[in-house]
Amino acid sequence: MKNRIKILLHKLGIYEISRKIISKIYYPYKNYRIRSKTEIILKKLNDVFEKNTKDYWLDYGTLLGYVRERKIIKGDLDLDFGVIADKSLSTYLEKEEIYLIQQLEVEGVLTAEQYRYKDIGFDIFYYRLEDNKLKTNVWLALDYSIPQKVVYEQGKGELGENIFSIFQTKQITFYKVPFKIPENSDLYLKEHYGDDYMIPNPNFSHRDEKNRIKVDKKFKVLFYD
Repeated sequence: MKNRIKILLHKLGIYEISRKIISKIYYPYKNYRIRSKTEIILKKLNDVFEKNTKDYWLDYGTLLGYVRERKIIKGDLDLDFGVIADKSLSTYLEKEEIYLIQQLEVEGVLTAEQYRYKDIGFDIFYYRLEDNKLKTNVWLALDYSIPQKVVYEQGKGELGENIFSIFQTKQITFYKVPFKIPENSDLYLKEHYGDDYMIPNPNFSHRDEKNRIKVDKKFKVLFYD
């Protein structure tokens, strides 16, 4: 749901029940839609990433899906990508009919963006080299019973930092599209999910991520839809 619709439902007092109904009815369909559109999205992103980033890769759940099943994991509701780039890719992606819907800046530095292509959402995480590690930031809502924009305005969210060992990337083929992943994906996924990442865990949440720490830095979240 777009933010203005979510906020309207929140004002009417029916956001939470609407979200639960949608999750039961729409989310399985959304996972199917993601699988059916992944090839198109990867082609569009590959072209933009090749021309406008220093490096890029499948990230988080999308990388896990490639390594574990060679496809998007059942139940996954978005796509994840990591990049090393000097600025936002939104101008280039808009030409591909991919639109920016949310942006996170930490101490004036862009660290994450959410995009939408038709009805499919995906995240791009902008990584930086610090202390001989690759780092990026994420903002998490602490209350999912209200819209994220309202959560942010009420200060009911927290800033996290994900820290990975430095790696090189290698080329693979995913949904018939040339793309990149971390060369040592086993280490990368163990750092984030733990040693048993190959075992499906339907109860896994952001709180279980091994390499995320809570940080106290000045940040802002911008909403565009």
